Amino acid sequence: MRRFSQAFLMLVLCAASLSAQRRPRVYASDPGTWVSGSIAGFRANGVNDGATGSTWNFGNSTNFQYRASLERGMANGLSFGIAGSYADIPFVYYSDLAVPLPSGVGGARCDAQGCNAHLDMLTLVGTFHYGSGLGLHQVFELGGGIVAYQNLKRDSDGAKLAGGGNIDPLVSLDYGFGYGINDRTNLDVVWDYGIALHEREGLSNGVSNTNTMPGLRVMLRMGFGGRSYGR
Repeated sequence: MRRFSQAFLMLVLCAASLSAQRRPRVYASDPGTWVSGSIAGFRANGVNDGATGSTWNFGNSTNFQYRASLERGMANGLSFGIAGSYADIPFVYYSDLAVPLPSGVGGARCDAQGCNAHLDMLTLVGTFHYGSGLGLHQVFELGGGIVAYQNLKRDSDGAKLAGGGNIDPLVSLDYGFGYGINDRTNLDVVWDYGIALHEREGLSNGVSNTNTMPGLRVMLRMGFGGRSYGR
């Protein structure tokens, strides 16, 4: 009986020790998930595509871009996640018909005088966001990912143009201000600056492979759920 009592006492002490070592969970009221939708007016200069001997001149015209994001909330107004966007871009397509298309690449081309066309520009980036909460606050966001140029089509007859399907690396930086209607609903206005780098294959050294995309973005962010952490 004495041995049983000693064993039972040791079991109780071990259980108490393990319970003391277990870190309690603390639940914070700030959102665990952020969902956002935005619209931006942005400009882009264009793309020089050496593989097809073509230039896609966006003319620095202002176009609308639509974006949505999903983010994981952290402490102190920080969050990280993923964002995707879509824009329908009008442009002028020029090409050097003396440059043969690579093997396996199809599509129509226009001459050096150019032709009017449209393309779909899609982006997918990972984001790191700072700035949320009640009242006026600063907003900072850094993104990195890809931009894809799809469905290059000539306006006059809808013909598919050579060069579609290109995917380029993209980095972006946003800075501006937000206003928290409450701690889970924020309206942000940010200045967005993106840089996409196209491949240099077939381009001369004096030709740019950089597509710069400045713009002004208005974003509505909604927070959901809660966040827990160990203390």
